[in-house]
Amino acid sequence: MRIVPLSLQFLMFLGLQVALSLGLVFYLNTLATNNFQTFQRASSGFVESSKTIETLRKSFAATSAEIEQITSQFSAGQRVDVRDQVLALQQVAAAIRTDTALASLREAAGTQVMALSKSIDQQAQALINAASATASATPAEVKDIQSQLRQERSRIMVDDFGALISAANQNLEDTMALLRGATESLSSQYQTLLILFIVLQIALMMTALWYFNYQIKQLADITDRLIDGEATAALPQQKRHDQIGRLARAVQHFRTTLITLSDSREQLKAILKKHDQETLSRRRAEKQLTLAASVFENVQEAVLLTDISGHVTRANPVALEMLHSTEKQLASKPLLEFLLNHDATVVEPLWRQVLDQGYWSGEVEFTPEKSSTITALISIKLMGEAREGRGHVIFVLNDHTEIRAREAKMRFLAEQDTVTGLYNRHYFITQGEKRIAQHPNSSFSIILIGIDNFRSINDALGHHDGDQVLVEIGRALAALLPASAVLARVDGDEFAFYWTPKDEQNHEEELRAFAEHALASARQPLHVNSYQITLKLSAGTSTYPNDGDNIEDLIKTNDIALSMAKSEGGDRLYMHGAQAQNLARRRFMLQQALDKALGKRELRLSYQPQVSLANGQINGFEVLMRWRHGGEWVSPEEFIPLAEETDTIVRITEWAFTEACNRIREWQRQTEETFNLSLNLPPRLLLTDKIDERLVNIAKKAGLPLSSITLEITESSFGNDPSLMSDQLHRLAMQGFTIAIDDFGTGYSSLAYLSTLPISKIKIDKKFVDLISEDAESCKLLKSIFAMAESLELDIVVEGVETADQLVLLKKFDVRVDIQGFVFEPAQNEDFWEGLFLEGKTHVYEVPELRSPKPKTAAESNNPLTFN
Repeated sequence: MRIVPLSLQFLMFLGLQVALSLGLVFYLNTLATNNFQTFQRASSGFVESSKTIETLRKSFAATSAEIEQITSQFSAGQRVDVRDQVLALQQVAAAIRTDTALASLREAAGTQVMALSKSIDQQAQALINAASATASATPAEVKDIQSQLRQERSRIMVDDFGALISAANQNLEDTMALLRGATESLSSQYQTLLILFIVLQIALMMTALWYFNYQIKQLADITDRLIDGEATAALPQQKRHDQIGRLARAVQHFRTTLITLSDSREQLKAILKKHDQETLSRRRAEKQLTLAASVFENVQEAVLLTDISGHVTRANPVALEMLHSTEKQLASKPLLEFLLNHDATVVEPLWRQVLDQGYWSGEVEFTPEKSSTITALISIKLMGEAREGRGHVIFVLNDHTEIRAREAKMRFLAEQDTVTGLYNRHYFITQGEKRIAQHPNSSFSIILIGIDNFRSINDALGHHDGDQVLVEIGRALAALLPASAVLARVDGDEFAFYWTPKDEQNHEEELRAFAEHALASARQPLHVNSYQITLKLSAGTSTYPNDGDNIEDLIKTNDIALSMAKSEGGDRLYMHGAQAQNLARRRFMLQQALDKALGKRELRLSYQPQVSLANGQINGFEVLMRWRHGGEWVSPEEFIPLAEETDTIVRITEWAFTEACNRIREWQRQTEETFNLSLNLPPRLLLTDKIDERLVNIAKKAGLPLSSITLEITESSFGNDPSLMSDQLHRLAMQGFTIAIDDFGTGYSSLAYLSTLPISKIKIDKKFVDLISEDAESCKLLKSIFAMAESLELDIVVEGVETADQLVLLKKFDVRVDIQGFVFEPAQNEDFWEGLFLEGKTHVYEVPELRSPKPKTAAESNNPLTFN
């Protein structure tokens, strides 16, 4: 290596590093390519099987639609030809058993595949049997046959195909699990290779560093010894032919030169030592003089020197600039006479005090010629002995003009509003606190006046004219009030002042009258530039000590009162801010308690039945939440909106859904009946991540079929953009849940939702039912809703039915609906229904039977309440 140049040695080391890196990259790329090809084969197989399942599902759905159309034509004593449909079903079943795209799925989930194929074959056979049975069946038996065929087709579509899709998904998950295992093994190999590569690189680097460092260290050690004075040290490596050898020879040349220079250095030292001693004393004196002159010229304070008589002998530039004079002008008379602007009779005692005591300090104001007034702190110091007529006096002037101006401005800002010139909020609060401290037993009121929609004035006229409007309002109120009222601008467009009644007995009446008078004065037309503006203003009041025993509480009450006035339309006076504050406190306390209600078991569930209008049987229940807190029942209209403001609604809704699923499943077991469960979904729950999976898990754990669960939504849940939760609703519908619109018809967009959302049921709002016995238009509208629902094959629930007359009128529509209302049963707790189902039988309610219709008269023909 001694004959190889150093650069070539480095290149050899670098080439070795590159070769190792390329080998590692090639090996890792080969492993990643193999893993990717395995994943691609698995994903393509899943896509092919999923497409085949979807094609078979659509084929079955199309055949089911044809069967539905044909079976709807079944009638007693008539045979219908169903051979084409049977053949179509058998072809679908055969495709499921033989299609090559499903080969891997048949191996992994043969039970589900064969169950689906068998169910479709059974459906084909059932269709053949049904077509034969209708020839001898009664009309009622025909309807049962149609219902059984429809239920079996729905079950195959939802359960069997759903099981096949789940099996395909599970097959993919198993395959992906194997891939993940392979990926983890590959990742472990990657890590091992990377660790070995890093260790090898570190070893190579350490070897190279040691090799080069060892050679250079020898030269460095010799160089250090030369620096320390060992000029005779031997130098190795001078015979090398690389750069290190050149460096060794250069160090050898440096050693020879160093020996020569060492002798010359001793001679020079002796010469310089003598010269340094001579110049040292001279430099010290010059430095002191230069420092003193520099300080005098560059100090930021004004510095002046005078003789014992007080005449200026020298002044720095700052002093000349401050006093707007020259040294000659300042020397014309004693400096104190110039600064104090008084003659010798006034200045003499002060100057005598300086000479006797040696020091004086004070702040004075003076006005130099052709300049503004200056406030300065003057410090005077005597240097020398005045009695012997020797020495001088030093004047130091610190300009405090800007400091005093800033202090004045701060006092102004601390007390006054910069826009209107009135007092500000801080000063207003301070005066109120002083009033309470000085007269704690005397009542007074605060009147707060705010401009309605003041932002529109700023937007239309600009902030400059908007500020002018505030100025004019301030002037109008100031002209109306006495000086003791302490009028202040306490917020952007709000003015407040203190008011004391003349008669304590009529405090509220006088307060109302004066507040109305102040509003009327402020509402007078204003002239701002070329505009004439008439404002709308609102006001709120509070009274000490009734509404608060400190200023902060009183102002808070006023703010609430003013907000209530503006929320009610504005341009009014609100006198009961304390009541609004109590409502706000109750709202806050309930919100805090609601967060802990589940843990304290304060929440209860009630169940209101949904009864079939055709036979009086209970088809399902809507679950409703109730809250008993502090010994009182809190209305759902009060606590549900509070829960929806936070994530509390998510927790209590999931709890209610879990409890209701378990309860409905238990009642089904007791009565051997199928009950549907309806639950209202709040917007926050729909926006929760993976809520569809969580609801499915809850229902499955309770053993309740998803098809028996209805999730209700209201139009207000969507705000202005229904697409925010549309995807979530579609996912829930695909899982098997029934989606219903609650309070249907109360909003403008209900019909639009039917075409964009997976709606299967509508719940008609109570207000349509309330008017059907009196309002012909309501009947027409309700009839149109029923017709639309039937044409769209939507289930219908009518809410809020309370009287038998309403029930009779709904019966006349001759529509298959469920009834929910007090006419059958209010919402009852679970104990009520447990007792009702104790004997294992469901309860049947009495429904009215309609008489046969009579021929219409001419008057009845024009009466919209007469039904066909």
